[in-house]
Formats: sequence, structure tokens, C-alpha cells
Amino acid sequence: MPEAAMSHSTPQAGEMPEDVLISVRRLKKYFPIQAGWMKKTVGHIKAIDDVSLDIRKGETFGLVGESGSGKSTVARLMLRAYDLTDGQILFRGGNGEVIDLSDLTDRQMRTMRREMQMIFQDPYSSLNPRMTLLQLVGEPMLIHGVGSQGEIRDRVAELLQVVGLRPEYINRYPHAFSGGQRQRIGIARALALNPSFIAADEAVSALDVSVAAQNINLMQDLQEKFGLTYLFITHDLGMVEHISDRVGVMYLGRLMETAPTDQLFAKPLHPYTEALMAAVPQPDPRGNRTRKRVPLKGEIANAANPPKGCTFHPRCPYAQPVCGTDEPALRAVAGGRQVRCHFAEELTLTGVTT
Repeated sequence: MPEAAMSHSTPQAGEMPEDVLISVRRLKKYFPIQAGWMKKTVGHIKAIDDVSLDIRKGETFGLVGESGSGKSTVARLMLRAYDLTDGQILFRGGNGEVIDLSDLTDRQMRTMRREMQMIFQDPYSSLNPRMTLLQLVGEPMLIHGVGSQGEIRDRVAELLQVVGLRPEYINRYPHAFSGGQRQRIGIARALALNPSFIAADEAVSALDVSVAAQNINLMQDLQEKFGLTYLFITHDLGMVEHISDRVGVMYLGRLMETAPTDQLFAKPLHPYTEALMAAVPQPDPRGNRTRKRVPLKGEIANAANPPKGCTFHPRCPYAQPVCGTDEPALRAVAGGRQVRCHFAEELTLTGVTT
């Protein structure tokens, strides 16, 4: 059986813990590499390779890593924008029933998408320039048959006010707004169907720092007001530290480490996490001059031909011979943390708060 078609037994939907809203288990997404005029499959790009994580109700789970690590692909798989190669996605619906999204058809997923929405990275390309705010924000309600024309208009005006925009802007087009305001329009659109889960994919990376901070504060206020659960994807560790309750660190399609935010930043357990934190600028250049800097050499490996053993070992300053031959499993350690490293307990790594 081809590697991309491998299957395995997975837990039943009812086994998901009560405090978890969405759970992905042994998630895989392989994109075929095709060659020749017959488009023969000659290999696979392993964009996501065996990712498992739980996101609890009401929390913000931050997902970080370099470009090409698979963060956005995880979000798109959770919302079934991509078909899975393998794995399981469990979601707790509004009635408390746990549903296995990986088995649903496109028609069945349409109903589920009322509870799962996404905020996209680019506030310019994600909004149709030919549609007014009424059409943009009201489109999800129109598609799902929620409310009359008058009710949709009232709901859109309410949502604009919720995200800090004036209701009288309802007939304007996206070109009349700044990048930060456009992203707020995207947030309003994501809220239109009263979802419980929102994936924010680099939602503030295209904005100025001050505008990004305002939108992050808005997202936190909305989370408290509506009981939202976020998957927050970014490459900005400072933003992750501010908004996230827990953090997952991804490298080459795999989770390297997960931990509560304060523990991760105080004491990382994986060398890749330490390397990412070494690139975080210090707010006070006169303070903490002894902070260790671990340079991250080279570039992320080819996902079509990942290294044997630990995928990070060619760039790891602490690598031992076993790292190039034996693949480490993602295992639980003290404090509700997980790490994928043979020597996690033996290494003394430096965070950004030490």
C-alpha cells in the first residue's frame, strides 16, 4: 500500500475530553508530486505528517514555526478546506455532540461551517472589491439561509459596531478602508453565523504594529464576549506570548513541542523552540546582556524528502548520532507539556524571560 494511503485505527468520537472543543489525531496531508505527460505520481510532499493536538473550549492555542512548517495547512484541514490524507478531526457541536469531521461529505460540512470560521492573512485579497460591507459580511448568512434581507442588514450593522466600525459604512466598498479596518471587516464576517471556533491565519501580520495590537485586543474582547475558541497562527512569538493560553511549535509538518505559554517562554524543551526565541528582539537592549543566542543555521528541509531520524537534526546544535537514525516521538512530560526530542530532559535551554 502506498505510504500516502496508509491507515490506522483511531479513537472513537465519544472519547474526546469534555473540555475539548476540537481535536486532531494523527493528522496527515500529503500532496502528490506528478511528472510526465501522464501526470504519474512519483512522490509526495508531506505537508502535515502525524500531528495530534487538542484545543480546549474558550482558549487560544497559538501555532508557530517558520514559513513552510505546515501551520496554515493544519488550519485548513481542521476546517476541511483540504481533504485529509489520513487522521481524524473531532469537533464538539453546539448541542454537545462530538462529530468526526473527517468522515463528512461536502454537503454535511456546509452545516458544520456555521460553527467554524476563518480569518485570513491578507485583508486586501480576502475581500471582494466589488461587494459592499453589507454583501461581504452578510454573505455567510445569505448562503446559509439565515434571516430575511432586513434581518441580515440589521445583523451586519450590529457586527460592524461590534468590531469598532460605524454602521453607516454598510454600503461602502473595501477600497474606502485601511488595512486594519479591512481586517475588522473580515472579523465581522467570521462572526456572522455565531461560530464557536475561529482559525486566525496570520491575521495581523500584514498590519502595522500599533494597528495589529488594536486588532489583537479586539479579538480578545470578542473572545470573552462570545465565548470563542481560537487557533492563532503566526510567526510572531511576541504576539503569541500576548494572546495565547497554550502554544504548539511546528517544524516540517510536525509538532516539536506544546506547552502552556508561560512555561514555554520561560523554559523551552526543544532546541528548535530555543532557536526561534533567540530571534525575538529584546525590548531593553541594556538589560539581560548574558542571554544566550543559538543561531539557526541552514533552511527548512524539503518536505518531499525529509531527513531521517529527527527532522530537525541537520540544523540542531545539540544533535547526537542517534538523532540522525531514530525518529523521536512526541511524548508527554511534566507540567502538561509535550516534546519531540531524545534529550529534552538533559538539555538546559534558554527562553526569552530568563
